[in-house]
Amino acid sequence: MAARATLVAVLLWPVSVGAQQAPAIPVEIVVFDRDGKMVAGLTPANVIVAVDGKPRRVLWVRYVSRGPGAAGDAAQRLPGRTDTVGFAAEPARNVLLVVDEYSIQRGNERTVQQAAFALVDRLGLDDRVGVLRIPIPRDAALTLTTERPEVRDILRQVVGQATPVAGGTAEPALAQPQAPGADPNRAASAPDRAAMAGRERESRPVEAQAPAHAADEEKLQPSGFLPNFLVALNAMRESRGRKILAVFSAGFPQGDVANVDAVARAAVAAHATIYAVALPGASDDPVHTLDVGALDRLATATGGTLTTLGKNADKSFERMMPELAACYVLGIERAPADSDGSRHLLRIEIPGQPLTIRAPGWLVPRPDADDLVPPAVPAPGENRTTGAALASARPSTAAATAPPPAPAARSGPPRPRDLEAQRLVAKAADYVAGYQREYSMLVAEETYSQSTKGGRQQIRSDLLLVRPEHADGWVSFRDVFEVNGKPVRDRDDRLKRLFLDPSTDAQAQLKAIRAESARYNIGQIERNNNVPLFAMGYIEARNLWRCRFNLAGTHNVGGVVSTQVDFEETGRPTLVQRPTLVQANQTDDIVARGWFLIDPASGAITGSRIYYTFADRSRIEFVVKYGRDEKLGLWVPVEMTEVFSRGWSSSSGSNISVDARATYSNVRRFQVKAETEIKIVK
Repeated sequence: MAARATLVAVLLWPVSVGAQQAPAIPVEIVVFDRDGKMVAGLTPANVIVAVDGKPRRVLWVRYVSRGPGAAGDAAQRLPGRTDTVGFAAEPARNVLLVVDEYSIQRGNERTVQQAAFALVDRLGLDDRVGVLRIPIPRDAALTLTTERPEVRDILRQVVGQATPVAGGTAEPALAQPQAPGADPNRAASAPDRAAMAGRERESRPVEAQAPAHAADEEKLQPSGFLPNFLVALNAMRESRGRKILAVFSAGFPQGDVANVDAVARAAVAAHATIYAVALPGASDDPVHTLDVGALDRLATATGGTLTTLGKNADKSFERMMPELAACYVLGIERAPADSDGSRHLLRIEIPGQPLTIRAPGWLVPRPDADDLVPPAVPAPGENRTTGAALASARPSTAAATAPPPAPAARSGPPRPRDLEAQRLVAKAADYVAGYQREYSMLVAEETYSQSTKGGRQQIRSDLLLVRPEHADGWVSFRDVFEVNGKPVRDRDDRLKRLFLDPSTDAQAQLKAIRAESARYNIGQIERNNNVPLFAMGYIEARNLWRCRFNLAGTHNVGGVVSTQVDFEETGRPTLVQRPTLVQANQTDDIVARGWFLIDPASGAITGSRIYYTFADRSRIEFVVKYGRDEKLGLWVPVEMTEVFSRGWSSSSGSNISVDARATYSNVRRFQVKAETEIKIVK
């Protein structure tokens, strides 16, 4: 008898804390209108459900906001809550990238890697991601992680298994599942366990022995993608919570197509929704044709969709991303037949409306089905002791602490565009919280050229994001090591004074860091905010109340369609102040205005502009361009321009007092080691 692969799944799903037992079977669906937007306002009366052809009542409906900005989005929907309609948040999603190496032609690995990178980049920084390469070795381990570089490293190890045949076509491999340690098509330097998993911090793994249901496995031949995938799905069945599975494949061999339904049912039983990504390269050889239609059927049967990969991977995923951002959970009435352990045909309709419904094709009752019901967001004033359940094992800082952004001062209910702007900014606030955490581990090399009428100066620095001990926020620190080609001599001494002097309190230390960052500025205006990440402070969760936000169109940034959100600071005191010219020891408020470019899927900041206008009509402006770093999987600053314009014309006719440009390169991981003795709280 042929040996079968066994997958020990170490999957880290969010656990509902304090959730009440619901007298219903939860079923996850998504509903879209003609414009591809998620439908709001669904109630039990709108939905017709049939199980095995017999009607079932919908007892309740819960709208679940998912991913970046989920907590804020759910809280904004609370006015629509009733006894049977509720709202919940799932700030951190669990996403597994499943790569069908059987269908990938050797030499074409770059295509699937770039596609997977593009999808990972559109996820939130708090989403946990894992990679499952099929074929899989026996006793492999799988974990999910928020560490994007680790995920990308695993994806770079993908090896196509399909070999070219005569005529330039590819023959899909049908290798047997490997015995432990036997994986001849992979690099010997990449252990199988490392190829399967990253590391998840601050979470305890939940192990699942596999397979829980071997009957389906017995029906399949022990070779090819689908049998291997079934083993993994059966292992996942023992792990709680919902899973998003993105399957990258060029299609299945004709002989395997009959097994699609069995695999789809196993996915439904594992609380997994499959989103298939059709890769190019299906064979034209009629003997070895790969069926892409089977991918579509597999995804549709689980409530997911098929995405065909085009030349622009980011554009290919545009339709998929809204489906990952929200869903409904329906509470379906239980029936005696549900306890017989069998699967039941499920049909869901919303009559009288031109809507698209994505729902699983089967109802698979499980004892732990209530894990699919996230706890409802409590109304203001209600007991929030179960608030931890709104997040996952690694909650979003922004989602947990952010008040909703202040709407524009208008009478009556907020306009839809205002709500849309608030939800987008809430996503960005979640992103900024994760970005500050991730970017604090990085250092970028800055080349900063400043020009004034009096001359020109170029400095080279290491730019870090630091959080001084006992401080409540992050600060960009410019560590200058060269001025006009000459090294800075007192660099080591000033670093020691900044970070190690025990007599320095938090506020004094913060002031010193900012002053040191501005030490080599030139021009007639004093400033310490000419660092590229400064603008992000206005979109931190704790500062959203300060600003009014408005939608202002879209821009294509590096292939990502980003939404422009204009902002104006309305809160007092303002974040930036300057000494008043009238009274000593007093400051004037300096209002910030500008815009952010935001990826609506991940909340990533892809560009920013911020400017300040002074009483004499002088103005200083900073524009930061971002680019995606392929190694890190983050948007990082690539250029900052700074212009200070006086409010009056000089004798030369020019009113430009400072014109500066900074470029950023060599972004790399920065680790504070013991021998450095620099205390940087992360």
